[in-house]
Amino acid sequence: MRRDPGSRAGGPIAVLIASLAIAPALAQTVEDGSGAEIGAPDTTIVLDLIRRELDSPDAKVTVLRRSGRSHVCGSVNVKNRDGLYTGERGFVVDLETRRFGRVPDGPELLSPRSAGFAEKEAIRQSYFRLCLDG
Repeated sequence: MRRDPGSRAGGPIAVLIASLAIAPALAQTVEDGSGAEIGAPDTTIVLDLIRRELDSPDAKVTVLRRSGRSHVCGSVNVKNRDGLYTGERGFVVDLETRRFGRVPDGPELLSPRSAGFAEKEAIRQSYFRLCLDG
């Protein structure tokens, strides 16, 4: 009877599985504790949307706050391709529809003819309407 070499205790497959089980998981963090203000369930939704939409497992989230019944506003800081944080940018989340929108950077709004301009402008307007005082 022939045995699979990976099936032995300590074989290459077992070592791989063990290393995956103890590897630290990267996760977004709410840096300033503001997640307590909106509650753990809604904080989890926001962090999951950031992970999915920005593909940033180590995003730093701050100033989470409610806006009305179904929106959460905040700031997020993500790393660029060089591994450097790019600076905080505002975002808004609609908890009912599970939609995330990060405020576009100035250059992203320079040309109304650019791809995605209307959606980016709508996110910007929503953020200003829902998230900024005054």
